[in-house]
Amino acid sequence: MRIHLVSNSHIDPVWLWDKYEGIDEVLNTFRAACDRLDEYPDLTFAGSSIQFYVWAQQYDARLFERIARRVQEGRWEVVGGWWVEADTNLPGEASFVKHAEISQEFSRKYFGRESTVAYVPDSFGHPASLPKVLSRTGFKYLVFCRPNATEKPEVPANLFHWEYEGRRVLAYRLKYHYGQWGLTRESLLGMLNDEEYRANPVNAFLFGVGDHGGGPTIAEIELFNDYLKGRPRGDAGYSTCQRFFDEAASSPNIPVYRGDLHMHAVGCYSVLRSLKHAMRSGEEGLQHAARALEMKGESDAPLRAGWKTVLFNQFHDVLPGSCAPEAADQAEAEMRGVRSMCRDASYTALKSISMAHRPAVEEGEFRIFNTLPFDVTVPLHIEAISHWDHKAALRDAEGNEIPAQEVLASVRCGNARWEFVDMLRARAFKSYHFDNTKLVERAEPEAMHFHRADKIEIGDKRIGPDGVIFAGEPKKGARPLVEEGVRFLVLEDRSDTWGHGVKTYDSVEGAFAHVSSAVHEGPVTAKLYQQWAYGRSRLEIVYSLYKNLPGVYVELAVNWTENRKILKIEVHPAGETSSTMVMQGAGGPIERPCDRSELPMHHWVWMPASKGGLAVVQDGAFACDSANGRLRLTFVRSSVYSFHDPVKLDPADPQRLTDQGEHRMRFHLLERDRFDSGELDRLSAAFIEPYSVIRESPGA
Repeated sequence: MRIHLVSNSHIDPVWLWDKYEGIDEVLNTFRAACDRLDEYPDLTFAGSSIQFYVWAQQYDARLFERIARRVQEGRWEVVGGWWVEADTNLPGEASFVKHAEISQEFSRKYFGRESTVAYVPDSFGHPASLPKVLSRTGFKYLVFCRPNATEKPEVPANLFHWEYEGRRVLAYRLKYHYGQWGLTRESLLGMLNDEEYRANPVNAFLFGVGDHGGGPTIAEIELFNDYLKGRPRGDAGYSTCQRFFDEAASSPNIPVYRGDLHMHAVGCYSVLRSLKHAMRSGEEGLQHAARALEMKGESDAPLRAGWKTVLFNQFHDVLPGSCAPEAADQAEAEMRGVRSMCRDASYTALKSISMAHRPAVEEGEFRIFNTLPFDVTVPLHIEAISHWDHKAALRDAEGNEIPAQEVLASVRCGNARWEFVDMLRARAFKSYHFDNTKLVERAEPEAMHFHRADKIEIGDKRIGPDGVIFAGEPKKGARPLVEEGVRFLVLEDRSDTWGHGVKTYDSVEGAFAHVSSAVHEGPVTAKLYQQWAYGRSRLEIVYSLYKNLPGVYVELAVNWTENRKILKIEVHPAGETSSTMVMQGAGGPIERPCDRSELPMHHWVWMPASKGGLAVVQDGAFACDSANGRLRLTFVRSSVYSFHDPVKLDPADPQRLTDQGEHRMRFHLLERDRFDSGELDRLSAAFIEPYSVIRESPGA
C-alpha cells in the first residue's frame, strides 16, 4: 500500500498538567477511540505506553475489555513496547531494558503479543547507541519525529536503517508529525500528494488530535473517507505502524545511517537539574538494590513498583524538564520515595548477609559492601561517634593494619570520620575495626581542620596555586593532568526552556571569582578547599588527592541565585588535540564532535590527547560541550518553567525559575594511556557505588 493512514493520539500524561489530569485524558481519549472504531468499521488506531493500558484496567475495566477486543481484531495497535514514550538521551541502558521487560510482559499477558515497533514521535532526539539497545530488547522498527530534516540534514532519507555496532533498526522519521490539527481537504491533499509521497512505494501518515488527548475526530475521519473514495485498490487505506514497516522493509536501496539524532531542544539536557538528578539517583538506587538482593540469592521482583515509577518519570516532558512546576515537584517527590525504598531494600538484604557472620572482635566491626561484579580499589570512609582512642589502629578482619586519616566529619557534634584506601572484593564485604590495644602515630584531632594555604601535594600528585594539576612531580618533567585551573563560567541564556533554535550555549558573560583557599593534609589524602563567588551566588569546591590512587577527586557545591543563566565547569586537559571526544551512552560509547555543540551526558567522557588522554568520570552533570581543547560540563541551567517561544515574557510579571538554590556534584579526573570503554564503565560504576557500611557487634 502506498500510503498507510494511522490514526493515533499522542498523549502527554504529564506536561502543562499533572499526572492525575493526564489519567483523565488517557481514559477519555481511549473511550473516544473505541467509539470511533465502533462507528467506522475500516478505521484503525495506534496507542502507545503500557502505563496507559494499566490505568484503563485499573479505573475502567469495561474500557479495557473494549480495547482488548479491538486488539484481537487487529484494529487497535498497541505500539511502542515501553512504559511511556520516554526521553532517550538521559536514561541508562538498564532503564530501557526495564521499559521493554515490564511492558512486553504486560502486553503478552493481556493482549497475546509483543510490539516490535519502538514509538517515540515526540521525544527530543536520540543517541547513536539506541539501535543496539532497541535491537537487543526485541524491536525491529522505530517511529520518530525529532530532529526534523532541517535540524538533522545528514540523515539520508525519512526511511533508513539506523545502525550501531552491527545492530540496526528500520527507522522512519515522520515528515508531517504525529498529529494534524485543523486539517482541511486542501492541506491534506498538499501533504499526501507531495513529491516524496508520490515517489515512495510505501509511506506512513499519522493523524489525530494529541498532546492533551483527543484522537481521530469525526471530521478528520470523514475527510479521510472522502479522500479514499475512488482510489485504486491498495493505493491508500487505514493501517498500522506494523503493517507499514512490514511492507517498507522490502523497499529497494534503503540507506544506512550511523550517529546521533540530535539538535532538537538541547536545553532539555540540563534544565531542571534537580529532577534529572532525582531520576538518576532512583535509577542507580534500583540497580544497587538489585545487586544487594542478588548477593542474598533473591530476585529483584520487590523493586518492580519502583522501576515503574522511575520509568514513568522518564517521560519526555518530565525528565527533560519541560513540565509545569507542580508536575516537576510531584515527580521529584516520587523519585525520593523510590530512593528511600531502595535504601531500605539494600539495607535489609545486606544486613541479613552481615548478620550471618559473627564479628571476630569485641569492639565490633564496620562491614563495607561492594555489590559490583568486580573488585575495586577506592577511597572509603567510616564516620561514627567514637568510643576508642583516636590513635587506635584500624585493622581488617585478618588483622592487617590499614593506614587511616582523620578528616572533617559531616556534622559538627560528636562524630569522627576516617578516610582510607583499600581493595574490596566483588559481591562481598570487608570488615574493619579499631584496635585500642595498638596505638599508632596519628595527628591530633585538631589536625582534621583546614588551614589557610593554596596548594597541596601527596606522593607524586600536586595542585599548585594556579590550579594546574600534576599527575606526576613537575620537577621530574611530568606534564600536567589539567592545564590552567578549573574555571566556573556564567553564560547568558535567553532561549526558552527547551532551547528551541539553539545548538550551542557559548555566550560567556563572566566567571566566578576566587575568594579563599584552605588545605588539609595527611598520610592518606590531601585536600584543597576553595570558595568562589559570582553576584549573589557562592561556589565551594574540594579537590582530594590520594597517595595510592590516580588522578584527582572533586566535590563541588553551588548556591545558585542567577536568573536565566548557565553555570559551566571548564576543564582544560593537558595536550588535548582531538576534534572529537568519546562519551558514555546507553548501550555503548559514542564519538561526538568537539564543535561547541551542547550534548547529553552520562557518567564519563574521554578526551584524547597526544599521548593517551584524560577521563572525566562524574556524577551530577547531564550535558556538556567541548572545543579548543577544553571540556565544559553544564552544571546548572536556570530557566523559566515551561517557557515556549514564541510566547513572550513580560518583565513585570512574576516568574518561577528552575534550579535555584543548592546543587552538588562529584567528578574524578584521571589520565589513561589508552581508551578502554569497558574500563571507563567500570570506573564509573565504582565511582557511583555507595559502599554501604553495616555496623555489627558481637552480641550475646
